[in-house]
Amino acid sequence: MNDQLDIGIIGCGCSGLVTLKELVAEGHRCKVFEKSNSLGGLYNQAYHQGIFVSSHLLTMFSDFIGKDKEILEKPRMLSFSEYAEYLNDYADYFHLREFIRLETEVKSLWKDFSDNKWKIRLDNQSDIYSFDRIAICCGIFGNINIPPFKNENLFQGKIKHLKHIKFYEEFQDKHICIVGSGESASDMILAAAQFGKKAFLSIRNDHGFIVPRYIHGDRFGPADLDTSRVHHSIPRAWGVLHTYIDMLNSLIKSYLKCLLFQKGQSTEYDLIRRAGIYMNLKQIRTSNVWTTYGTKNSNIVEALVKYKNKCQRKPGIKELKSHSIVFEDNTEEYVDEIICCTGFKNSFPFVEQSPEADESFKRYFNEAKISHNLYKHCFHPDLGDEIAWIGFARPALGAIPPLMELQARWFALLCSKKLSLPTKNQMNEKIVKYVKYLEWQLTPYRVNRLTNLTDYLIYSDDLARTIGCRPNFTRIFFTQPKLWMKLMCGPLLNAHYRLTGPHAKPKQAKEIILKAKWVKQPNILYFFMLICYAFFYLVFRIESCKPASWYPL
Repeated sequence: MNDQLDIGIIGCGCSGLVTLKELVAEGHRCKVFEKSNSLGGLYNQAYHQGIFVSSHLLTMFSDFIGKDKEILEKPRMLSFSEYAEYLNDYADYFHLREFIRLETEVKSLWKDFSDNKWKIRLDNQSDIYSFDRIAICCGIFGNINIPPFKNENLFQGKIKHLKHIKFYEEFQDKHICIVGSGESASDMILAAAQFGKKAFLSIRNDHGFIVPRYIHGDRFGPADLDTSRVHHSIPRAWGVLHTYIDMLNSLIKSYLKCLLFQKGQSTEYDLIRRAGIYMNLKQIRTSNVWTTYGTKNSNIVEALVKYKNKCQRKPGIKELKSHSIVFEDNTEEYVDEIICCTGFKNSFPFVEQSPEADESFKRYFNEAKISHNLYKHCFHPDLGDEIAWIGFARPALGAIPPLMELQARWFALLCSKKLSLPTKNQMNEKIVKYVKYLEWQLTPYRVNRLTNLTDYLIYSDDLARTIGCRPNFTRIFFTQPKLWMKLMCGPLLNAHYRLTGPHAKPKQAKEIILKAKWVKQPNILYFFMLICYAFFYLVFRIESCKPASWYPL
């Protein structure tokens, strides 16, 4: 057993909870400080009707399914309140509550060089806690981002952030403008169209790549069942072609379903689905499936199609007047409220406002606000493994919690000295290369605007290689072909990374992977597409055909 460390964890949402679990598994002594009165972070504070945009298969941690034992075979999206319950069950199952202090806000964090320890001072307390390592788990959803609007001081209506909305009924009989085109904006515009008198959706440039929550038959057929290893191994350089094939496949299935099973009649769902496909195709040259973030929620399309008489798409906001908005196309509309679904800003007030923290330490934390400037979104090269940022990477497609879990496993092994970080210079060099890669795939515009954005499978496999828990797919192909097929064509479960490596749970992982529902048609299509790309790469060495994630980044 390695030496135990004292580790402080700031925040107890899903990132703080999984970090605690992995550190305790490595035998370290931990204290978690959570300023709210409950576990779950954001999911206890968000709008009450909120529903996830990733299924529980992709969202759940690798070694805990939860109480709903049927969810592997009947996957669905959880509500925010259900996910908060899942996190509480997770805490109970792994006996984590004894380490957690609720209603405890960290007011100051600094390093005391006299004993080389990290110090934490709490709100209205003189007690100071000492730690060997610190995990920053306060999340990316703490500090709201509201863009400035020209003449906003003249506007007599209300300007709110998404975080201020608790119930959709707040839009009743109002003229509402939703700003943004992400997943929350998609929920908000549909609610505004349903409950409001008039709804406007302001989008400056392209919207995200629209994927409905459910497309595979029924409410147990989440769209992300085709978030598989074969799908996400398609070379990123061929994003336009892949998007055309994917969208054409979806359109053909939609029309065939109507012809064969609906006597040629299209349902409202069919019309909404096709409209979303055409919206994706319209911007394919600038935003295809691999070059933008996913809007895994087609409510944006439903609002524009189903409520077309009172819901309109608009360009960016040019300026505000006392009771109206002038948009970039010079149209003017009366509006009661503007709801900004414009994201959040990273903020670390316990350092920024700390009287004890020195200027260099504050500078490190200011630099850490740009998440991709950290080594693998986790470590500042000047601080090494003494401070870890867990939960500050957001996949363009996929779920955030599985990435948190891999980051937490990595940090726990670093604390136990079972792994080590590269040198400061090596980390800086790798950060530069990583950001260049992100800018190539996701465009400089998006990478510089959404600094926590990353690629789901490429990032997951990169962390798994670092930890030593990426399965040997070649060996599994020859020894367990059924498992190999589910690993390649089934959903991208984090249980993949429990088959081998530190803290492996191969029996449980294999059971989860084999039991989980998968969809065959699209993934078999992706499988043959991947074979074609691999052939041209391996035989003709065409670099653009190299399958993503097959090789280290």
